[in-house]
Amino acid sequence: MGAVQALTPGGAQSSPAGVVLACDQAIFTSIRSPMGEGYRLVAASRGLRADEKQTITRNSPSHDALCLREESGVKDAPAAAFYSLPTGRLCVAYSCVAGAEHTARGGQRVYTHVAVFESRDFPDCGYNPFNVLRAMVAAGLTTPQLTPPAVLPGLVLSVANPGPGVSSANFISRWTSAHRRYCLHALIEHHPLVIDVKDGWVESAEALLLGVPGPSRAEVSFGAGVRFSVGRGHQLQILYDDKGTVRSRLAGQSVEYIQPTSKTPPSPPSSAWLTFVDRHWTSGDLPTLARRTSRAFEDTTRSARERMGTLFNDLDTVVQMTMASVISLAATRLRESSRGVEREIRDELLSTAQRAVRQGITAASWADIEPIWRPLLTLWRSSNEGTAFAHPLIEIVLRRLMIANPTQAAEAALDVVRDVPPTVDKSRHEALLDEVLTALLGAPAPSCDADRARSANLCTRWRAARPASATVARFCDRLATRQSTTPS
Repeated sequence: MGAVQALTPGGAQSSPAGVVLACDQAIFTSIRSPMGEGYRLVAASRGLRADEKQTITRNSPSHDALCLREESGVKDAPAAAFYSLPTGRLCVAYSCVAGAEHTARGGQRVYTHVAVFESRDFPDCGYNPFNVLRAMVAAGLTTPQLTPPAVLPGLVLSVANPGPGVSSANFISRWTSAHRRYCLHALIEHHPLVIDVKDGWVESAEALLLGVPGPSRAEVSFGAGVRFSVGRGHQLQILYDDKGTVRSRLAGQSVEYIQPTSKTPPSPPSSAWLTFVDRHWTSGDLPTLARRTSRAFEDTTRSARERMGTLFNDLDTVVQMTMASVISLAATRLRESSRGVEREIRDELLSTAQRAVRQGITAASWADIEPIWRPLLTLWRSSNEGTAFAHPLIEIVLRRLMIANPTQAAEAALDVVRDVPPTVDKSRHEALLDEVLTALLGAPAPSCDADRARSANLCTRWRAARPASATVARFCDRLATRQSTTPS
């Protein structure tokens, strides 16, 4: 089977191609054998315990249990499932048809191959059972084996994290935004759902699961493309209820029945996290969504999700804000305390905000910059992080003004002469101030009384600020010479 190798299960390892995941495996189907016939575990690796086998048997589909829509040409759509076992290990299952049923019942045989791995390896798989499922497909495990040995070897899967791009066409086009957000909220809050859609069951399950914070996904058991069964008891079941019988069976029960195409969608709660996720769903950008939500969040409580959702929303909209709004946002974020992944997202936001202001400054006049100058100086002196954010921007402002308006640059530079934050490189800062004054020395002589008065005021203020500066002395001497030779 190509990439499948014998190995004792437990212990994922990194590799250049991704994660090497050690698993147990089993096959559930219906074949004639010396042990009997009918649907059962016909083969399994030695590492599977009796209670794990019982759970796999209970959750595996048997005769006529797949959602096959022959009238629409969907005759062999695969199904998938994900759930935890009594031992705490996790199970990913792939089901498909495997030829004709060999019993008198007729119809198509259902074949299921499962991979079982340690929950501690789930983070290495991007908290995404579909990454494991794709590895199973690549390893050939989804090709039916109807004459397997009774004892299968342990196996190794090469799991790519992140996995390939995810198809979400059905999920985006056939689920309304309100339905998507409502179902995600229900999943996160551990409410059981049965969702009736005509096709695209597996891809919809992955798109929906990617909206759940990574560490919480191990708690979300699901079946996609499998007909409804109370015995399986998955929290999420995405299927095709072609005759409406499932809805009737669920009447009065705690399991909620959802039709994502209904014209009266439920009302999802207002939530920054739901807004953030749905924006990615709407744009079809599931790779970015997976990268953002499949992180090792230390806290996935509702309040933490809202904080992180707000951070992600700000991260995606900060480039569209005015410079004043960006500075205000940065000041707010710099006052907040955070740790771990939340701190990483905040730092990414601050880095993006700094780039946005930098780009704005390079194309702005002093009239545009002046409103943010004082807030930028306040941020510069607020904290070490504030200094790190603001100092590069202050340098850009002064260098831009040196070219456009040397006098304005010298006036602005007076604001950063005193109370210099301790983390600023003093020699570099002094060199910048000297450049500002040198640019002023090279500027044309003031041509009117107002400009001469402005220059005289600059001279006085710079002498007070830098009495020992040779550049200040040269500027003041030059100004005095110009004024003495100017006709009255």
